[in-house]
Amino acid sequence: MIELKLKNKKGKFHVNSTEIKDILGLRQDFEYVQDISNSINQENIMVFDCKLEEDVFELYEIEEILEELGEDIDEEYFNVLFEDVRAYLKDATDEIEAELQEIYLFDNLRCFFDIYNINQEFTDFKFVFVVCFKDIKISSLSNLAQIVSKRQLIGASKYYS
Repeated sequence: MIELKLKNKKGKFHVNSTEIKDILGLRQDFEYVQDISNSINQENIMVFDCKLEEDVFELYEIEEILEELGEDIDEEYFNVLFEDVRAYLKDATDEIEAELQEIYLFDNLRCFFDIYNINQEFTDFKFVFVVCFKDIKISSLSNLAQIVSKRQLIGASKYYS
């Protein structure tokens, strides 16, 4: 857990990463949220290791339909499904960002995500979620999310097997 001391329109306030983790954990589409903010050394930035709820994208139903039709799932289908997952998480990220801006009355709050692991059945989507309480370019936030997600993918995460 990390705690930030910030200033908004109403004055000074504190926010800790446990509060943000709890807000993310209330979402029904996030199965798991783990605070890994202590693993980065970035001022006013929090990071969470997350897992999307399994039944958000259910590939086996589509596989059954295609099997009944006598068709195979090709690589292009997986690319489309991956883009659907990215679009879904982008929408969720925008919702969370708006909610956090409303809660903390902080205009420079930005959120970003990066998917780092998907199982073969397309039921297990793991991603990092970054919450930034400072003015930052989206490219910098994207780079940070990618760095953390690569670290999670190569086994730095002790929360997933």
